[in-house]
Amino acid sequence: MVLRVPETPEHAREAVRAVLATPRRRTAPPPDSAFAGPSGSPDAEADDADPDVPGPTAVCPHRMFEIDLADLAAGRGVEAARPVGWRWLIHERGRTVGAVEVAEPVGGPPLARFTEGPFTTGTDAAVATVRSLPHVERGYYELRLLHIPGLYTVALWLADLVGWQDLLVPLAPAPPGVQPLRPYPAAELAHTLVARGAHVLTTTQA
Repeated sequence: MVLRVPETPEHAREAVRAVLATPRRRTAPPPDSAFAGPSGSPDAEADDADPDVPGPTAVCPHRMFEIDLADLAAGRGVEAARPVGWRWLIHERGRTVGAVEVAEPVGGPPLARFTEGPFTTGTDAAVATVRSLPHVERGYYELRLLHIPGLYTVALWLADLVGWQDLLVPLAPAPPGVQPLRPYPAAELAHTLVARGAHVLTTTQA
C-alpha cells in the first residue's frame, strides 16, 4: 500500500515541536469548543524523563476532517467532510503513547495540544487492519482521520486517490451498530450512521 503524506504546513510543524519541547501537560478544551475532540484528557503532567531514553518523536502526520450532523443526516458522506487541522502520532520507547493535534480554526491562530486515549492508541491497530487487505495493498491512498463530533465517532479514513474506493475504519469505542476496526466502504458506514445522526440532531434541536 502506498500512503501519500501531504506536505505539512510549517506553522503546524512548529506547533508540534513546541508541544514536545515542554513538560507534557494535556489540556482538554471546553466541551463546546470547536477543537474539543473525543481524545482529550484532563490536565496531567508526565513523570520526569529518563535522560538515557530517547524522547518522544512525532510520526505519521495526517490531516483531520469533520462531518457535521446535518450533513450526515442529509445523506452526504465523506464528500461533506471539511479539513480542521493536522495530527501526528507520538512514539516513545517503540510504541504510540499519544498524539499532537493542531487545529486550524477559521480566522484564528493554530491551536496545538497533546492527546491520549483509545482513539489515539487505537490508530496503530486500524492501520494494521487496512494494510492486511489485498486490494488496499495494491492501492494508492491518503491517510486521514475523520471525526463526527455529534456521534462521538472517530474513524481512520483511507482516501482513494486513484478511484472511488474510500475506506473508513472506526476506532473503538464505536457507536451501536458499528464494528470497531472493521474496514467499511465509506458510503456504507455513512449510510449506517444516517438514522442515528438524524435522531441525535432532532433531539438536540427539540
